[in-house]
Amino acid sequence: MKHATKIISIACLIVFTMFAGSALAQEDEAAPDQSLYNRLHNHPPAEKTANSNASAAGDAQEQAKSDAVSTDATSTCAYTFTSGSGVTYLQFCVTVNGNIVEFNSPQGIEQIRQGAYAEGYGICDFNRSTAYYDFADDGDSGNWDAPVLISHNATSVKIARTTSDGIWTLTQTISMVPGTNPYAKVVMAIKNNGPSIAGDGEGIYLMRWADADPDHADPAHGNDGFLENFDRTLDAAWGYISLFDAASGNDYYGLRIENVGNSTPASVTVLRNGLTNGSSGTPDVCNPANSAEQNIDGSIGYLYLLVVNNKQTVTMSSRYISF
Repeated sequence: MKHATKIISIACLIVFTMFAGSALAQEDEAAPDQSLYNRLHNHPPAEKTANSNASAAGDAQEQAKSDAVSTDATSTCAYTFTSGSGVTYLQFCVTVNGNIVEFNSPQGIEQIRQGAYAEGYGICDFNRSTAYYDFADDGDSGNWDAPVLISHNATSVKIARTTSDGIWTLTQTISMVPGTNPYAKVVMAIKNNGPSIAGDGEGIYLMRWADADPDHADPAHGNDGFLENFDRTLDAAWGYISLFDAASGNDYYGLRIENVGNSTPASVTVLRNGLTNGSSGTPDVCNPANSAEQNIDGSIGYLYLLVVNNKQTVTMSSRYISF
């Protein structure tokens, strides 16, 4: 877990820090909604305190998994989905908490379940200066209630989880989408249960994040698979191995996370951007890093910025796909 850092105004963070060189995408690509910036600027995050329940996972993936994660965090597969064969193959699994901790596609190419099995979600509540997250082996924030299984079938699982203060409920529907280019679709519905501090809605980040490790990232192959290139756009972020390595046996594959469609309801302005990080350790949900990187052990994610009114639910969709 990173040391506590001073979190600056969200408006400055957007413009000058994490999205340097690019702009946040808006759902309809119209001119930015200045009221969103203003509302968040009026209630910026305060100084963030490090959570004692979070993991202290290091950047070296080949190291043993950390024992410092919260007892609520898990990387054990609870729901497994499989389709296709060869180049159309996809197998992924989901924990009871809603983490995707295996992503094997195409057949024989594992993209997440190597080193530390780290993937998940996070919320930063700006008004309360509070982070809620669960990244499997890279730890959770320790302020979630137990997950609730809503439904499960051969192609999808739906899991709801409420923060321990009762303010936020995140409902995830994670689905297998088979085909020529199969993918795992992740629908995240975030509900503001209230009460509202700001009176006009709560400003939040909603993050999806994965420690992507394509191909043979293990000691038997020289750990070269942990070293990738990373980049992002407004719509996606990705990590990949750029060249075949005969010595290690690593093929040049990659994993991409990308936004899918518009958020709902359409009346809510949602700003969004792909994330790449030069670290594979636990991301800081309230102060996310973003930079293009080469030949490092990094991670990918997708970030949404929005205001959620009291008792309102807003839904965003993304997907993981091999390339």
